[in-house]
Amino acid sequence: MNKTLTIDVWSDIVCPWCAIGKRRLEVALSRFAHRDDVAVVWRAFELDPSAPAVREGDNATRIAEKYGRTKAQAEAMIQSVTDAAAKDGLHFELARSRSGNTFDGHRVLHLAAERGFRMR
Repeated sequence: MNKTLTIDVWSDIVCPWCAIGKRRLEVALSRFAHRDDVAVVWRAFELDPSAPAVREGDNATRIAEKYGRTKAQAEAMIQSVTDAAAKDGLHFELARSRSGNTFDGHRVLHLAAERGFRMR
């Protein structure tokens, strides 16, 4: 049977809002009467292709500098995302996370898909 609707999702593997959106899409589709007619295609997207392999320093400082906020405001932003994720059953520890370039991570996921592994 052919799928009648294809949803293309462009997502970065380290983006917390992308993970939250993925969870919300999964929930919505699980409640959709025609779920079997929907194909979801995950596409790689790099939020920051110029990022170094691993960034030094903490996320709050980086976010504060990036968005012109104080460190306290950045910490509140991180907590807001963490709280939003928790409402959808996701456990984030963004204050402890380290950001960096995701190109190689996307490559590994594409290789896994070529070898028959699928992301859930």
